[in-house]
Amino acid sequence: MSSPPLSTHTPTPRTIGLDLWSDFVCAHCYYGTRRVVDAIAQQPDPGLFRLRWRSFELDPRPAEERPAGDLYDYLARFNGSREAGRAAMETIGAVATADGLPFHADKAHPGNTSDAHRLIHLAATESRQTELAQRLYTAYWTEGLRIADPDELTETARRTGLDTDRVQEVLSGTEFTTQVAQDQQLALRMGLMGVPTLVVNHRWSLSATMPMETLSAQLHHLTAEAGQPSRG
Repeated sequence: MSSPPLSTHTPTPRTIGLDLWSDFVCAHCYYGTRRVVDAIAQQPDPGLFRLRWRSFELDPRPAEERPAGDLYDYLARFNGSREAGRAAMETIGAVATADGLPFHADKAHPGNTSDAHRLIHLAATESRQTELAQRLYTAYWTEGLRIADPDELTETARRTGLDTDRVQEVLSGTEFTTQVAQDQQLALRMGLMGVPTLVVNHRWSLSATMPMETLSAQLHHLTAEAGQPSRG
């Protein structure tokens, strides 16, 4: 009996889902999320990865409940003093600079990030999440963007190609508020206590602050696994 012919079918690689939790006022998230985006771009087939930006509010308090003052006044409540807060920013700034990112913490204006996260969900409907998220991070940490100001958010979104009327419609209402809350509830259920965190295929998490070479190698390993045929 002759042997059956060998199959010439090439298995279709499986998509790798990446969920990235972060917050725009998180300095570690600024360079960490950029590392994720760059690590994906370095892969042999970046199209295998489906990156979804998730909402995580480090401080969801409204403006009237937030402390007054600048970034270092705000950080003093967590670091013990303005000087300690400034030292922490200098340390993070050195990491960002080493990654080729500008970092000007003196220009940062702490604020509620709910509206910014709602715009990220709007951007998802036009496949512009990454573009808008990176623009928001850069504007906040280098240009003095007031992260809770609707006019400044509108202008930032416009620069990334979102329709101004649509952005203003979202910011003037409550659209995507549920999605922001759902992201945060999912993070809680998954036991995610800090950001930036990258979750792969809803199963395991990676710190987005790991060295770029390590993160890229992790994603490359996932790429190799995705190309393997399923075992049945």
